[in-house]
Amino acid sequence: MNRRAVFLVGAFFVAACEGTKAPASARSASSAAAAAAGTAAAHAKPWDDELGALLATQSLDGGPPIVFVRDTAATADFDVELLNHDDRTSKAVLRAGSPIQACAWRRHASVSQSGGRAAPNGWALALSPGIATPFGIDGVGDLSPRDSAMLVARISRLVSAIPEDSLSAPFRGLPIVVRDAWRLQLADSTPVSIAIATRSLNVESNPRAEAITLIAEPDTSAGAGQWRTAYSERSAGPEDRIEGMDLLAAFELQRTRPALALVREGDEGLQLEIVERTAPGVWAVRWSSSALPCAKP
Repeated sequence: MNRRAVFLVGAFFVAACEGTKAPASARSASSAAAAAAGTAAAHAKPWDDELGALLATQSLDGGPPIVFVRDTAATADFDVELLNHDDRTSKAVLRAGSPIQACAWRRHASVSQSGGRAAPNGWALALSPGIATPFGIDGVGDLSPRDSAMLVARISRLVSAIPEDSLSAPFRGLPIVVRDAWRLQLADSTPVSIAIATRSLNVESNPRAEAITLIAEPDTSAGAGQWRTAYSERSAGPEDRIEGMDLLAAFELQRTRPALALVREGDEGLQLEIVERTAPGVWAVRWSSSALPCAKP
């Protein structure tokens, strides 16, 4: 998976239906009422035991993998399962190395298969064995031209309908670009779309950008073919500091609730989030690495 690739669909620049350089970016999130409760819970404690002993992902800058660990005193190797956009996992061994910026929760890591063989390059997320049952994910570039166009058009309509807030006000009326989009099907056959969309304010002295992470599901109460936004998050700030999220994997957590693993590089370094489906049409942040006591490197 090329997590730095940018998929721009030029034919689907869709205008939103609403007609001194900042020191940092800002974020806002919304879904149904459960989203606020989920976000609060995610930040109320540093670790979620149902996620197992660790979460690891590859570095966004090409360096060694980064692992977040539950037990900051652990020194033994970890058995892990590697996930990506496939519906299967592969087994590996993770060795946690030195803390990053003296943060014992966040460490560099090495990942290998049995016999010391190198881990496959395509892995995106490492979890303790038995924690996750993965869903297969189709990227917009994997779809037929017709399906790809339908997905991008749907995402653009949903993004343009998200209520504006103080973060989005400077971008009102600017074209929406669907940077990346994916689709998957849950165990109950519900289709889900995930996307990253952007808007840019090209002011020469202070170029700024907005990135929107969106999760959508069919809206069965509104008739066939209608979709609704189940979760959205905005980040906005200087153009060179707004990357938006990337989708690492989708899975059923502990065989109970569907969840997504998302990653971004931001003001706090690499940040990993688990967003779960709490009810039909409702997704919320379950856990975020920003909840760790030393999240800011």
